[in-house]
Amino acid sequence: MISEGLLHFVEFELQIIALIIFGILYSIRIGQLVKLPMPREKAPSVGSQVKGVVFSFSTLVLPWKMESTMKHLGRWIEFMIYHFGALAAITATFTLPFTPKIMIPSVRMIFAVLILLAAVVGIIKIARRFLNPHLRHVSVPDDYFSLIAVEIYFIAAAGCLIWNTTGFRFAFFLITALFLIYVPFSKISHYVYWFFARVYLGIRYGRRGILPGKRLTNE
Repeated sequence: MISEGLLHFVEFELQIIALIIFGILYSIRIGQLVKLPMPREKAPSVGSQVKGVVFSFSTLVLPWKMESTMKHLGRWIEFMIYHFGALAAITATFTLPFTPKIMIPSVRMIFAVLILLAAVVGIIKIARRFLNPHLRHVSVPDDYFSLIAVEIYFIAAAGCLIWNTTGFRFAFFLITALFLIYVPFSKISHYVYWFFARVYLGIRYGRRGILPGKRLTNE
């Protein structure tokens, strides 16, 4: 039997402790990335670096702007569903304990649907790694562990939102705290590198003036 005191600790104090650890670890990681040398362009600028960075980030929601997503639109749809579900689950870790009044039944159900759709995509991703020989060859244990751990997290989140029982709430917030500590050491932390990569590519190609859709001239 889970006591009210233990549930309160997991929902509030443990989350704050985990967030502090999470923030410290990522501050160190980001500091290391910022200190890395960035190759300087020697050619004169012929374009806008700002436009390059904006375009670089916009490709996330404009799949027709990149050949890889144009040819694999289904994978892009999977990506969006999966990450919207993850966003809903992460948001719930703050709204459920700190702003419970906005989590009315309809809002909880919308969150739950997004998370369950993401869980379905997660099952597809796991099956693909097992069944596709090329993916299986390059996969490491952390790939499988991360995908399965996120599935468990999604199930706990959806259960908490739908039934709101003490057991589901305890499981959801305990897993959240463990994730906050685990993620900086796992492959899931790739999203931090994604922001740096988008900025770097945007600056580079924006400066060169070779963004997709822009005609090159010999002038």
